[in-house]
Amino acid sequence: AASARVMFLGGTRLFAVDAATGKPSAGFGTDGIVNIGVPYNGTPTLYRNVVIIGANVNEVPQGPAGNPRAFDARTGKKLWEFQTVPKAGEKFNDTWGDGWKDRSGTNMWGFSALVDPARGLVYLPIAGPAANYWGGDRPGNNVYANSIVALDAKTGKRVWHFQLTHHDLWDFDPPTAPILVDITVEGRPVKVVAQLTSLGIG
Repeated sequence: AASARVMFLGGTRLFAVDAATGKPSAGFGTDGIVNIGVPYNGTPTLYRNVVIIGANVNEVPQGPAGNPRAFDARTGKKLWEFQTVPKAGEKFNDTWGDGWKDRSGTNMWGFSALVDPARGLVYLPIAGPAANYWGGDRPGNNVYANSIVALDAKTGKRVWHFQLTHHDLWDFDPPTAPILVDITVEGRPVKVVAQLTSLGIG
């Protein structure tokens, strides 16, 4: 069995080191390092053997897609990548007008995702195009910008999503990871996902 590992990010690299010695983990990527392409400055989120990370890209019309990705914690192999702006032919692509061609403005910022181990889900807080990106060339609701997206943590398949702001022009993106909360509704316990917004309300 593999020894315990510590995983962390630095720019475009995902590192795995032996928890006891600090040496690069054998069998993970190349000498304990995997090149992740688009950088991410947050912490990785772990679910079993799945390492889930976001992406940090500029909120400007040019640049790489800011898609969340997942890697195998043992080998470093890429497991999945979720398209935050659906490509042509994918569901919700029509909510972007011609703006789907520019996938740089929607991304998962430098905060961690939330794992729901009981359901095998990961909840991703997806940001949206910046206020200075005026939006006239991306008419529509712009799904999945400014949304909580629930994915199967192992496969990256969408289970559900809730969009907090349609066609954001005011930078009302989610500023932090969501949380799981137990509440009572008419005397009945309900498990919910709570998300703060840039307005300071959930």
